[in-house]
Amino acid sequence: MIIQKYLIVNDTPVLFSSSILHADMVSAAGKVESAGFFVLHRSKADHSLKVICFGESSSLLISSRPDVDQQLISSYLGIHD
Repeated sequence: MIIQKYLIVNDTPVLFSSSILHADMVSAAGKVESAGFFVLHRSKADHSLKVICFGESSSLLISSRPDVDQQLISSYLGIHD
């Protein structure tokens, strides 16, 4: 399982490596609505993918919104339930 980071800016996910600080990804393009970590989980039963969001950005002091962020990232990646 690979843990990655994300920001949500203007309802759009920005996905990036966990080796980069959240604060280093912020631009003047808009207000950061949430930030945290995510993984892609593949079900053993039917091999479907699911986005799981968690945590917070300590460099930005912004939390994730798991339910909302999971939906936004899933849609962005073309993963449908």
